[in-house]
Amino acid sequence: MLLKDYLEENMKKDKLVKAAGVVMVISMASRVMGFVRDVLIASAFGASNSSDAYFMSLTIPNLLFNLFGLAITTTFIPLLSESYNREGKEGMFKFANSIMNILMLISIVLCVLGWIFTKEIVAVIAPGFTGERYSLVIFLTKISMINILFLSLNSGYTAVLQTLDDFVAPALVGIVMNIPIITYILIGNHHGIVGLTAATMLGNGLQIVIQIPWLIRNKYKYSFKIDFKDTKIKKMLMLIAPVIIGTGVNQVNEVVQKRMASGLAVGSIVALDYANKLNMLVYFTFASAIVTVIFPSLSRSGNLKKYDEFKEHVSSAVNNINIIVIPAIIGLLILRIPIISVLFMHGAFDEKAVNMTAEALFFLISGLVFWGIRDIFNRSFYAIQDTTTPMINGAIGVGVNIIMSIVLVKKMGIGGLTLATTISALVSCVLLVKDLRKKIGNINGVNMLKCGIKILTSGLTMGVVIFFINDYLTQLLIGFKGQMIIILISIVVGVLVYAAMLLLLKVNELNTIIDLIKRKFKRTKCV
Repeated sequence: MLLKDYLEENMKKDKLVKAAGVVMVISMASRVMGFVRDVLIASAFGASNSSDAYFMSLTIPNLLFNLFGLAITTTFIPLLSESYNREGKEGMFKFANSIMNILMLISIVLCVLGWIFTKEIVAVIAPGFTGERYSLVIFLTKISMINILFLSLNSGYTAVLQTLDDFVAPALVGIVMNIPIITYILIGNHHGIVGLTAATMLGNGLQIVIQIPWLIRNKYKYSFKIDFKDTKIKKMLMLIAPVIIGTGVNQVNEVVQKRMASGLAVGSIVALDYANKLNMLVYFTFASAIVTVIFPSLSRSGNLKKYDEFKEHVSSAVNNINIIVIPAIIGLLILRIPIISVLFMHGAFDEKAVNMTAEALFFLISGLVFWGIRDIFNRSFYAIQDTTTPMINGAIGVGVNIIMSIVLVKKMGIGGLTLATTISALVSCVLLVKDLRKKIGNINGVNMLKCGIKILTSGLTMGVVIFFINDYLTQLLIGFKGQMIIILISIVVGVLVYAAMLLLLKVNELNTIIDLIKRKFKRTKCV
């Protein structure tokens, strides 16, 4: 029995690592396409009034979606898992259709309200916008409002597939979303920023379309029915209230930061957006892939009250986030100027825009590891159907963020806004760890701390090597090609040094990855 349990546990770990690997590869491809998109947008529009208006117009529907749609989908997976365990796939699909239809109706109402009150919403979120920027952002926002519906349906179908441990289609949505935008700019950008907004709307719609074949393969059938007698809907409504409050508080935080950024120099919103895109490159490629894959497993363990297995999932996820994200943070801190220059300094995106983006990125990327760990612990609470604790801690974190933003923006400008975000993420992490220990007891904290110290030591060693390589080669190589060579050499040498240090310090997570790769190669040779 013990041997059987051991083998089953290892098979589960292998399956999760493989799934995370697939998601990471697809996410990396998606992020590469995303950067091609961003480079093209930066080259075509730079840090200008029109680009500020474009990014702000996307912010508004995202805020409304995050307030309701994201709150629903956050509580969706744990209840889908519960439904699947008790009623099978057919019962789960029936429940899923009820929630999808509720999502659709709420999204349509939000779209209509957004169209009616566009001017009032823009006045609240971007009071620093006047004249041409103000008129343009209102027009673009009216186009972008339909994105609320697309984002909501996409998130709902993603939750269904992830509950079934089908992670491919949800990972592909980022790729198809970029295709219309890239195509639009490459064929001539004839309709300016308005055409770009329409292409973005089309891309959001395609995110739903790409998931349909996988839903059909899993024998999902849509029906326009809402079973209000289903007790899980009532349960979801109870769980969702704290999430909506917590999400609403987060949106207040984003509004405050956008208001502050709108009052800074022209181009500040664009610089903040591109810094966030680089930050999200690492997060969504690596940290989010791990969070995405682990959440259904956490939900199953939580539903079945297998808390030892639950704790193992939590500690493993934190260690795996650290092993990938920490070296990425250190590398980006050192190489941020050449990386931003290579990616974005084309056309209208000049050296001033590079420096503004680098300033924002320096403080933002420093807290990325806290973002990943915070998401793991938030999902841990959601998995055991506790949505109140993340709400309270999130509200405290947002309060810290707003206060620090007000204090730091006066002294540090755009860098103060991103530093406040990092401080807030750290505070949230500390509070969530404390509360999760109260909830389920010891969470293998000693193991996570030891592993984290080894990873940080390896990352800092790598950082020292990269720093001297960058410093030396910068004096010899100039221009776009020179910066590309510096980045490539730094990455190759950095990865080798980091891997060597992990092996030297005997970090077990690296051995797990190496063993999986070896087995994969053996199977390939056999075939």
